[in-house]
Amino acid sequence: MQKEGCDLVGMTGMPEAALARELHLDYASLCIVTNRAAGLSEQPVSTQEIEHCLSETRPVVEALIDALQLY
Repeated sequence: MQKEGCDLVGMTGMPEAALARELHLDYASLCIVTNRAAGLSEQPVSTQEIEHCLSETRPVVEALIDALQLY
């Protein structure tokens, strides 16, 4: 993926986006990157590191959703 110019790879975004387009539905994806170097680092990312990332990012995501009045 890196050779193709990708700097972020999502695991599930494409099927949903394609289906939404097919049905003419508005669609946006809000994602949290928890593993910036999946497969590139010598050690796997620990559950604790992922949980730390999520706990730091959660207030930002909640504020964004609240600002968009989607809550």
